Amino acid sequence: MSLYEVIGRNEPNYLLYDPEGAERIAVPMEPGAGTVNRGTVCYRKESGMYAAAAAAQAVGTNYLVVLDETVDTGDGDTAVAATAFRSGKLVKGKVTLAAGAELTDAAALVLRQQGIVLAPMAGESNT
Repeated sequence: MSLYEVIGRNEPNYLLYDPEGAERIAVPMEPGAGTVNRGTVCYRKESGMYAAAAAAQAVGTNYLVVLDETVDTGDGDTAVAATAFRSGKLVKGKVTLAAGAELTDAAALVLRQQGIVLAPMAGESNT
């Protein structure tokens, strides 16, 4: 299946990844962080919980994933399990940092080094 084929739904806005080689894992999201949107880069904290990554956390020394679902972490103290990508080819324009901040080139490079390759949508430049 190509990166640009419809996956699961007949809606281009839903497209996030190419299923060939995309590795999904379950991650425990840190509670009390509110809603974390699908496509957000998250990092594993020392506690083993995952939280949305700002540019400062999207570094090679952190274990990074990209959420495959929107997660409401609530305001309690119980972790919520979420599905995330640990590797694979994802759509560049759909992956963001914490609070929907644009993915930096440095963060994209770190993701690539960890096995998450970003590709442009059809018709977009890869620069």
